[in-house]
Amino acid sequence: MPLIPQGLRPHRRLLWAGIPLAGALALGACWSNPTGAEVESPTLTQNPFPPIPTPPPPLPSPSGTPGLPPWWPRAQSPQWEDSPYASVLSGFLQGLAAQGGALSQQGILLWTPEGELLAEHGLDRPLPVGALDQLAISLMALETWGYERRFETRFYTTGHLLGHRLTGDLILVGGGDPYFTEANVAELARHLHSLNIRQIDGDVKVLPPFRLLGQPDPLAGARRLAELLSDTQQPHPVAIRGSVSTLTALPADAHCLARYTSLRLGSLLQILNGSNDRAMAEALLAELGGETALLEYLRQRLVAQPISRLDSQMAPAEQDIRLGQRGRALYLSPRALAHLWEHLVDFTDGDPTRILPRAGTGHSTLRARTLPPGTAAQVGSAADRLMTMGQLPNGIHFVLLNQGPDLGILRQQQDQFLQDVVAISEPLRR
Repeated sequence: MPLIPQGLRPHRRLLWAGIPLAGALALGACWSNPTGAEVESPTLTQNPFPPIPTPPPPLPSPSGTPGLPPWWPRAQSPQWEDSPYASVLSGFLQGLAAQGGALSQQGILLWTPEGELLAEHGLDRPLPVGALDQLAISLMALETWGYERRFETRFYTTGHLLGHRLTGDLILVGGGDPYFTEANVAELARHLHSLNIRQIDGDVKVLPPFRLLGQPDPLAGARRLAELLSDTQQPHPVAIRGSVSTLTALPADAHCLARYTSLRLGSLLQILNGSNDRAMAEALLAELGGETALLEYLRQRLVAQPISRLDSQMAPAEQDIRLGQRGRALYLSPRALAHLWEHLVDFTDGDPTRILPRAGTGHSTLRARTLPPGTAAQVGSAADRLMTMGQLPNGIHFVLLNQGPDLGILRQQQDQFLQDVVAISEPLRR
């Protein structure tokens, strides 16, 4: 073994380790390929390991502290920093943002039946509610008429039967039924045949409020009814010789030919909310006074008479309830919807499924969803919005007003979020 100078002995391992490296560098410097051409050094485009992308910045937090769950007011309280609902909501918002949804256009609220706020985002921001306005219409209808209310439609004539002909007019007197359908017209035709009437020599006249489902006004409904009665393709055609017009009062000499009584209001509201039948909703709203009357009712009911058991942070203000620019679309904040829901629960004796569909049963708009079985809910949608409100099987109430470019993905995200909420095993904090 060659001698190493004493002064170099502490570094002898480094010296010996460096000899192979130096040799390798020397060999590499004189290496050439068989053709004598230089070997090109690898370029960046040939790098098999692409650079690690820069992670996106954290979602903004109302508290100003990055990383805190983006909901207010509980996130700043140490008692709630570890809340599983905050964690699930934060992940939901992350997913919405990743799909292109604007955080300013998301309204989310979770609360207990006792009124305790569990998690929220955009608590006081009014957003379009779409078909959730049917719940507002339902509440106003229940308070105006009551759950057992039935609507009656009557049919009169001023003429007499001459053979198979009715010599006078057929008069339709509406009773506000929001679900008088073409099937009911077929029943009317069958009844007229049972009276031996095959032809009406006079006019068809309508006395509002009469509305045939799907028609914009009483006169259009009467015209469609006359068309259906005289259709020779149906089993019981009745020819109409006169025209169609409106009346302002029932003639004194008119006598009743037939009457039709609707289902009770509670059952009609089940049909409405289970099918999202907009024609039916508009018919009910027209009977209640229209959009302006509904707006004033909600401000009186939700703002002036809030539900006392709900968290004080959830009390709505007048600006939480408004109409859109064209005066038709209803805008409500999540906290206003929470009070609307609680009023509905009270008006249905604690069982909202008396007027709402339940996930996993029957045929309704919830069939296309994968909500937790037993969830009672109402859903609505617009071009880039999905709205869902209801009650989970574990008792938690929720409002979801979400915006994003793909409704299919929004449905999946909402359903997964609600499944995650149900899966939380931690007892509700009191």
